[in-house]
Amino acid sequence: MKSEEPIVYSYNPKIITDRAHTACFSGHRPEKLPFDDEIRRRMLISMLIQRIYDAIDEGYTTFITGMARGVDIWGGRAIYALKHQKPELNLKMIGISPYKNELNLLHGTDIYDYGTVKQGCDEMYYLSEDYFPACYHIRNRLMIDHSSKVIGVVYDYKSGTGNTIREARRQGLELDIIDINNCDFFNI
Repeated sequence: MKSEEPIVYSYNPKIITDRAHTACFSGHRPEKLPFDDEIRRRMLISMLIQRIYDAIDEGYTTFITGMARGVDIWGGRAIYALKHQKPELNLKMIGISPYKNELNLLHGTDIYDYGTVKQGCDEMYYLSEDYFPACYHIRNRLMIDHSSKVIGVVYDYKSGTGNTIREARRQGLELDIIDINNCDFFNI
């Protein structure tokens, strides 16, 4: 367990990454997905974990999570587990939360999941203590500005996830996106 974690409150924290070997997560919260059954959710998480293994095989060693419920936390939990199961991989996880008081909106197992991922972060950044307009957009931009790859899940391109994917594409990042619209398994 780490001693004191570094906490930064800043619209532009001084995040230092080896961008060529850094990937970030992007995706919807569970309630924004077109299904709510456990079987499909577990299948989606398995697909996400396979994308993480593929990234590690490609040489990615640092992963950035935006600490949001759903894809960010699922990806963060996978990295947390891999850090403990395979320490020889020397994986690093960075958490970037839009605001610290976002934790107050969580309930039940979401609090546990957030805490687990936060504990697994080597660096944790909060853009602000409280919500401010554009905090999610700035968080997403910071993640892609420090990564060369986005691992994500998208259903609705008219969303923050869609905006993140478009910006990553504009910057020339590698995209490894699970598009639920194009997966037969998820067709409803």
